[in-house]
Amino acid sequence: MDRVSSRCPAIFSILLFLGSLALPLSLADEPTYPTISVDWLDYDEDGNADHSYIIAFNSTTNAADFYVKVTHYMENSTQIGSWNFTWDDANYTISPINLTSHRITLPSNLSFGDEIVITVYDSSTNQLLSSRIVQVTLWNQPLADHEITVSTDWTLRHLMENETTNEYLLDFTGQGWQERSDGVLIHDELGNGNLTIDETDEDGSNIYLVLNLNKIWLNETMQGSELTSQIFEMAGSGNMTVSSQEEGENTIIQASVVDSYVLRSMVDGVIEEKMRLEANGNLNISSQSSDEEIYIDGDVSLLLVELHDLDGVRILDHNQFEATAEMEIQANGSYIYIDLEQLYNIEREENGVVVLQHSKFLGDGTFFFSDTNDENGSIVIDGDVLAFHQESVNGTKTADTIHIDADISGATTGEFGVLRRIDGTGQTANSTGVMWDVNRIHEENWFNLTGGGLLDGLGPSQYYNETWDHEVIYENYTNRTVYYNWYEQSDDPSQGEEWPDNSPIPMEKENTTVEESGLGDIDISRESGYAPSELLINDNLGLYSGELMKLELTANSYQTYTRDGHTMQVTSWSGSYLSDFSTANGLVINEGILAGLVAEVSREVYIDLNTTEDVWFWENQSLERVLSPSIVTAGENTPPSIVDVRLHEGRVVNEGGNLVHIEVEIEDPDWNLRNVTVDLATLGLGIIELNDIGEDGDIIVHDDNFTGSFIYFGTDAGNISIGIDAVDAWTTNSSSMTIEVAHRAPRLVDFTLSRYSVNRGDNVTVSAKPYDSLGVASVGIDLRSEGGDLFNLVEDAGGVWSGVIDIPVSLSPGDLFLPVRLEDSGGGMATVTRLNLPSSQVGLGGDSWDASTTSIPVLKIANSGPQISNFTIFKDGEIVEEIIVPDVGDGASTYVLSVNVSDHDLITVVQGRLDMLAPVGQDTTWQSLFDDGQNGDEVAGDGIYSIQVNVREGLPANNMVLDFRGIDVYLASTEPVFEVTVSLSEGEIDPITDPTDALTEWGSTVMVVLILLGVVMIGSGVAIVVMIGRGGSLNEQLGLSNESQ
Repeated sequence: MDRVSSRCPAIFSILLFLGSLALPLSLADEPTYPTISVDWLDYDEDGNADHSYIIAFNSTTNAADFYVKVTHYMENSTQIGSWNFTWDDANYTISPINLTSHRITLPSNLSFGDEIVITVYDSSTNQLLSSRIVQVTLWNQPLADHEITVSTDWTLRHLMENETTNEYLLDFTGQGWQERSDGVLIHDELGNGNLTIDETDEDGSNIYLVLNLNKIWLNETMQGSELTSQIFEMAGSGNMTVSSQEEGENTIIQASVVDSYVLRSMVDGVIEEKMRLEANGNLNISSQSSDEEIYIDGDVSLLLVELHDLDGVRILDHNQFEATAEMEIQANGSYIYIDLEQLYNIEREENGVVVLQHSKFLGDGTFFFSDTNDENGSIVIDGDVLAFHQESVNGTKTADTIHIDADISGATTGEFGVLRRIDGTGQTANSTGVMWDVNRIHEENWFNLTGGGLLDGLGPSQYYNETWDHEVIYENYTNRTVYYNWYEQSDDPSQGEEWPDNSPIPMEKENTTVEESGLGDIDISRESGYAPSELLINDNLGLYSGELMKLELTANSYQTYTRDGHTMQVTSWSGSYLSDFSTANGLVINEGILAGLVAEVSREVYIDLNTTEDVWFWENQSLERVLSPSIVTAGENTPPSIVDVRLHEGRVVNEGGNLVHIEVEIEDPDWNLRNVTVDLATLGLGIIELNDIGEDGDIIVHDDNFTGSFIYFGTDAGNISIGIDAVDAWTTNSSSMTIEVAHRAPRLVDFTLSRYSVNRGDNVTVSAKPYDSLGVASVGIDLRSEGGDLFNLVEDAGGVWSGVIDIPVSLSPGDLFLPVRLEDSGGGMATVTRLNLPSSQVGLGGDSWDASTTSIPVLKIANSGPQISNFTIFKDGEIVEEIIVPDVGDGASTYVLSVNVSDHDLITVVQGRLDMLAPVGQDTTWQSLFDDGQNGDEVAGDGIYSIQVNVREGLPANNMVLDFRGIDVYLASTEPVFEVTVSLSEGEIDPITDPTDALTEWGSTVMVVLILLGVVMIGSGVAIVVMIGRGGSLNEQLGLSNESQ
């Protein structure tokens, strides 16, 4: 406006003066002066506003009675063109609209900062009738430098209706800040709100997400009329429910979202999107049918999803799930319970490459089965899933374990079990001779019927099978077994080996694209377009630059508007969006340096995107403060006051220990504060400037709390004095306060172990190198929480602390990061398990609070299998040195074999290979020993495991070797097995009765049992043999088909 007035008003004044001298008296007495109105609407329907103006008289006027001169200048005063409009010019025509109004359309396009000079003259006298200077800006952007704040609240609703109804609802309440300086306009909005997503798939599965957003931030930067950057962030927490119903199966996940973050940005044309969601909660799955019920209840400790796209390329895709769960299945007299102690899966891709994969399923359980045949013969199977462990790391199988043990009772008695685990790795050739990395999976299946029904009249039935499956370690292959061999001891014994054909087969990578629903993927940019800096009554504007919100408005009236204690002249306007039922109205400043700034606006927008999608947008926004230019004089000014000074973190930690946010609360009734600074010279940091525009830790825009951050790398501690200055347009107010500076604990920069695998009860030498500017006072390894002691280390001349520590026997086996306790001479103390990595920051090992760290070397606590000792033979409760073989006709004699078994952990099973003392056909089969006070075991739980054996008559007198082993809860087995030599000798013949009578009595009993229970074996017991021979997965081992789940 100032630049224009310097070159035009003088000319206009002379023209008006000369024109008045030339007027006839009648005209001079009753002059008719038209109004010139902006008419930037899209009349030719090309999507852009026409560069048109309306010349309106207050009475009927012929287009031939006047002419119009227009000159169009660029921002740098370069003339774009100059035109004369008359009623009879074919190119520059005055077009009548009605009897009093006429339109002219310029052949030029508008640009930011342009200026158009319009003059209207009488055709007969050349008298100047009217003039107007139009300065071109963008809607809601004054041309001059300024700084203002606004309050705003808006709601966005996106509805998608197809086969299902999906809704996205986002509301916002907060403060906005806008500044133009040197041609660059920055607009910020910072506040909070709520997000609700209700999305249902075609299969009926539903996600219902409600987030309380503690941060919603919008930032836009414009260089002239060009949008150079746009950043939208939101973060918060809330609740999420995922539910589905399909074929009788109900799944519900109820989760607390502890952290969520969304970023969408465009900076210099580069589009970036980030999304992070972290939650925990409960998992519930239930399925009911006429013959089966399945229930799964779990606790989800972590559900984490992270995505990062840059210019349409996914550079990060991270999914992580950690849970525990309990599963119960009831069907047709059977009951299965599985307790999954660890349910873990993590996958991370960076730039399309998998950099991390880890899945783990670890648990145990029980199962029960009962059945009764038509003859009322019943069978009961009661068993334990002692261990179930499946694990893979980076696409390689690292664990494949299952251990099942069960007892059979009722009409048929016995036991069966399965033990499967990886017992080695190496290389094996496939059928074509190609070598592959493999896991050697060893599986044992055993099945013993010790009483009751008989199979094929052959007496009690026994079955024992061992397989060694050489399976390719890579999970992205099918048909992975390249070689296997087996050994089977049963009524039909066999052994052999095979090399399967076409093994292994690589999986084809699925190149599937997950279709995103698009719910909430709506870019609502407010109306935008060129506007005159001074909006006058009857001006028409078409703001067509927005992608969805295109507004046509008309200026209606002039009003006054009071803000910041001052009154401004504004123009009231109203308009409609180019969609049904969509309107807006408001006030825009029409004079002074803030001309063109919207003072108030209310929007109600409905957008019909397509036949299935609708969008609603409601907003109210109003000007709050004018920070610049100052509209308060020195005499009117009230100095700012410093109300409070506080640290977000409570205190400063020296040596770079934390990022500190200092917040100063200011009260300034004139709202003309220029800056707030903090003098940290006492900490050697100089002066830092604080802000109240939502940056550098500031929480709310223009809430009078000014925030800045710093890191203190010095070593001073205690109460330190700092200075604060608050400066407004005319004066400065200063104050001081003390802040607490605490000692930072030492950092660990190196750590080594003399060995990286130890047994419990052993010792290991550790060496630790800490760093602290004040000097390290003590270093120790603190195992008190693990049942051990605090082991203080000793420093050598090089600053390395070393010592020997004892590993407590109470530790669980596995990986252990030794807790290193560090203390400096100033009292700073911490217990750490991570190393600070070298960096360019002050000090050794990267002193900055966010310096990179890594875990110290891990110490593997090895797990040895149970220890076995003190083999003892009992006969009728007395210890004997040898076993006497009964003579033929004497019948079998009973002995009890016992061993002492000890282990740091829970012992799950103790077994023995009993050679000739085992039931027929089971001389190499592992038999279970018990510590339950029954069947020959004297005292339950005393660590002495026993088994009762029947020594058959007629066995050869000889020495034999018996093997014993124990397996603990971590599946460690006795290595090597415990071996003892037992002597069988012949004793004196002392038959208890006549052999013929005994044989007759035994035979009668057997026949009775066969008749009564044989049918039960055929109807129920055979199923056990089939199940054991099946092998395969846990479900298959337990006789569960996929359909039953």
